[in-house]
Amino acid sequence: MPSIGSYDVEPADLRRPVAWGLGAVATLTGVLAVIGWPLPVVSRYGRPSDAWDRTVLLVQEWAAHDGWRMSGASWLWGGLAVAATVGAVVVRASRPGHALSRRASLAVLLPGGVTAVTGPVVQAALGVPWSNYSAPEVDRPAVVVAVLVVAGVLALPLLQRRVARGRPSAGSSAGERHGRAPRP
Repeated sequence: MPSIGSYDVEPADLRRPVAWGLGAVATLTGVLAVIGWPLPVVSRYGRPSDAWDRTVLLVQEWAAHDGWRMSGASWLWGGLAVAATVGAVVVRASRPGHALSRRASLAVLLPGGVTAVTGPVVQAALGVPWSNYSAPEVDRPAVVVAVLVVAGVLALPLLQRRVARGRPSAGSSAGERHGRAPRP
């Protein structure tokens, strides 16, 4: 009986669908950035809260505002749009069957991360209100969660390299990696 390894099967090339998916994410989040769509309100301290009601209120205030809608959330949506756009370009330009290098991953994540993090910080430092269509308070938990997510995403290439460094070479067996003799 033939083993699975004896079948000659080419690996699937998923670069095109991944690039299209990233392009769709970039388009959606780019539109959300331009229109100043509010961030969802985050529930605080794990207790039942009015987070959903507050999110709905923000959306209603956004819809009721007459004129240009400006929001600090646009920086976060825009950072995601930049990262998704650059990601789509890098994925399409990559070689089939090869993982993205750390440099390519940073080239994808760094511009979006810098936009998403420095934008709100500069806006707050200049004293510009978070939004021109709702109450002047900033939903700090939403901003903190967004900044933590961006920081985590920026740390992924470093974690990927650290994990890959601990992996053995492709030709060794599990027993050889741990200093044991291979089974006969």
